[in-house]
Amino acid sequence: MVSDNVTTGRHHGAPKHGDALLAGLVRCRRCGRKLTVRYTGAKHNIPRYSCWRGLLDNGEPRCIAFGGLRVNDAIEEALLRVVEPGAIAAAAEAEAQAAGRRDQVRDALSRDLEAARYSADRAFRQYDAADPENRLVATELEVRCNRALAHVGEIESRIAAHDAATPKRHLWWERTSQRLPETFAPSGRRRRRMQGSRSASCAPSSKK
Repeated sequence: MVSDNVTTGRHHGAPKHGDALLAGLVRCRRCGRKLTVRYTGAKHNIPRYSCWRGLLDNGEPRCIAFGGLRVNDAIEEALLRVVEPGAIAAAAEAEAQAAGRRDQVRDALSRDLEAARYSADRAFRQYDAADPENRLVATELEVRCNRALAHVGEIESRIAAHDAATPKRHLWWERTSQRLPETFAPSGRRRRRMQGSRSASCAPSSKK
């Protein structure tokens, strides 16, 4: 039916509003005029296709008129049969790429954390081995140690935030599978369904 109604001109018309999927695209098989769409129902949201330009322009009998919900459902199901497999595959590929990028960021943060912890341990050992009588050196080592520990905490916070923002893959896949039909069904069907952080610090009191 759709192929029979494809126009040969360059301008097919375009829907202005509403849920009718074939607005501006379908022609009457009897007279060749474009079908018009009116919206009926209490909320004026139920499409109805009709051919009545001949009646309005020339007083001719109206050709056809029919409700649009079943037509929309048929078009939606045909679109889903064509689009759904490719859409899911494309979405899965996009998610796999995004997950790969997230994993790279996570690995880089883990390496940064390992290096920061090593630096903090070394700074603590240097501070712990310092002569307490040499206050100038002890104070400088204490500052370095606390700065290294703070850096460890910053990286751990970044890792925690990254992990919290990373979606669980099985939940994402479930949501995608459920939402795809809704995404391509804007009219009839939807309307009728209406690791632990180091918290210690280097303190002068630890040195006697």
